[in-house]
Amino acid sequence: MRKVTSRGEDVYGSDVFQILFNYELTRIKRNPAPLALLHIEMTPTTTNEETLLAAPRVFMTALNTHLRSVDVPSTAGRGFRILLPSTDEPGARTVCERLLSVFRSKFDTTDGSVAFSLQIGVTIHSPNSSLSMDDIFQKTEEALKQSRLKGPNTFVLIPNS
Repeated sequence: MRKVTSRGEDVYGSDVFQILFNYELTRIKRNPAPLALLHIEMTPTTTNEETLLAAPRVFMTALNTHLRSVDVPSTAGRGFRILLPSTDEPGARTVCERLLSVFRSKFDTTDGSVAFSLQIGVTIHSPNSSLSMDDIFQKTEEALKQSRLKGPNTFVLIPNS
């Protein structure tokens, strides 16, 4: 059994995320392995203003608890991006289903409880693909748009073509 440790609410900024993403794209040219990119949009629901302000911190702490140490979480506007090295399509589906399951429950804080609805866009990058980082971001954004159309607590995965 794998020991799960949380990084708390730590996430990378977009500049560091892009550097790490470029590194992974370069690495898979030398050591072929797929990778997945998730773009998560979360919407907190609570009746308490203080809890609403604490919601992003609660979300990131819970999210980091369910990520591997090699996964790279980052803020992205209203949402979050997560780079999953060495993750193929079945692995990405498993991560998305796990996250949707985890965030079905309410989270208690000192000021009240908060629930989250998620919409997730996912793209898989295979080692033989020539997609650039911008292409991968665009495909992930398209998947997120499709998830929004499906409704809350959904994910859409666009495989590499």
